Amino acid sequence: MNENNEAERKWYFPKARVSRAEYLEFLKVVQGLGTTCSRFFRKVIREAIGEGPDLLAHDLKLFREALYQVAALGRNLNQLLKAFHTGQPAGILVDQAALAGFRDQVEQLRQALVAVVLRSKHRWVKHG
Repeated sequence: MNENNEAERKWYFPKARVSRAEYLEFLKVVQGLGTTCSRFFRKVIREAIGEGPDLLAHDLKLFREALYQVAALGRNLNQLLKAFHTGQPAGILVDQAALAGFRDQVEQLRQALVAVVLRSKHRWVKHG
């Protein structure tokens, strides 16, 4: 293949040689993560070169749950603001304890999401 065709090529196919036993164990890991070999290799490469995080299915579950919860909170806040701006109900008292609890839950969610991203970003970094 000449240099011009090489530069224009969109996809490359890295390869690795492993024993049958290693391959079978690797397949178990990939299946346990709910992904494919190809998707797993792309994930490893992207994270290793700093293109991450590239989350797997179990990581994405936390984000989906967080999105659902944040959407529910947003709907509740919109309803409260609409009621406040239309004057209904008059004289709503803000429960400071509930507000503080809400703030704490949002902070816990933020910390959990940051932990998932950081875990993904540092998954391939040598420790020790």
